[in-house]
Amino acid sequence: MRVLIDPRYSDYDTRGHVNNAAYLTYFEIGRHHAWQALTGLANDFPFIMLESFVRYVSQAKWGMPLAMDITVAEVRTKAWVWTYRIVDSRDERLVAEGRTVQVMFDYDAQRSVPIPGHIRERLRRAIESGE
Repeated sequence: MRVLIDPRYSDYDTRGHVNNAAYLTYFEIGRHHAWQALTGLANDFPFIMLESFVRYVSQAKWGMPLAMDITVAEVRTKAWVWTYRIVDSRDERLVAEGRTVQVMFDYDAQRSVPIPGHIRERLRRAIESGE
């Protein structure tokens, strides 16, 4: 899935570069879009973040149009992995890439739970289709 990113003024440092911390926010925006597309649930996120990783490849500067590709890379019993590629949308130059591990979570019981079957199936289908 491709998500267009419109960096905000506060995303930039004093040199006009997108600040390193902004990329985790971009990943969060991507997760929101991917989860909604996957489940149809806009505001119900029954998972917690276990791990985040970002690798910075090249600079993103003031005014550069960015796009992010997010894909399901792995499905586990209670967790799954999303991978991210952020590119300059003018020429597809890689700016940053990363991954996150999400764990299904029962907020009432305060514990991790297995991924429900219907969501697991959609995650697996996303892997098969390359989304």
